[in-house]
Amino acid sequence: MGLYSETICPWLLDKALGHPNIMRRRQALVGQAAGDVLEIGFGSGATLPFYDPAKVRSLTVVEPSDGMNRRAAAQLASSPVPITSVPGAGESLPFADAGFDTVVCCLTLCSVRDVGQVLAEVRRVLKPGGVFLFMEHVLSDDPDRQRWQQRLNPVQRVVGVGCNLNRPTAMLVAAAGFRLEPMPVQEEERAFGALKTLTPLVMGCAIRA
Repeated sequence: MGLYSETICPWLLDKALGHPNIMRRRQALVGQAAGDVLEIGFGSGATLPFYDPAKVRSLTVVEPSDGMNRRAAAQLASSPVPITSVPGAGESLPFADAGFDTVVCCLTLCSVRDVGQVLAEVRRVLKPGGVFLFMEHVLSDDPDRQRWQQRLNPVQRVVGVGCNLNRPTAMLVAAAGFRLEPMPVQEEERAFGALKTLTPLVMGCAIRA
């Protein structure tokens, strides 16, 4: 794919998204996962230490980037739960219908090619009543911030290898046939420090309706 997209960008993302504020939110989100779990956009495995072996029966992870899969290899060997890594993209998951109790996405839906298709696949592979846990940076509710996000999005897509600043992710999840639980769907602007103006963060727990 290229030196930048498969080597430099994965390294930069690990550095940027290893911020303590982000890691605390990963832990809070992933700690809710239970049963047979699927994580889409596993990256280099930053969520892996936070899965609870007392609650998680199995973990399957999907990641399309060769560079991220290479970085994740060392993490897989020390997984606290039984884990299977499957190369692939969220738009076409190689799993049967209704096979998972929980699906997790952390800072992934900003970068997928087709959010609607990914969410349709998440809904398909979840059991009825299954839980979709997500944490994403999203389009701001503030019109002034929205304008800057829209202006800078073309640059972000290049620097972030397809990452978008302007996706209203919680709204898209609700529109895809999920019931959003009231507790975790909230903006957390402090998470990205100096970038908080452009990257409000939302955490959500959604139930397959």
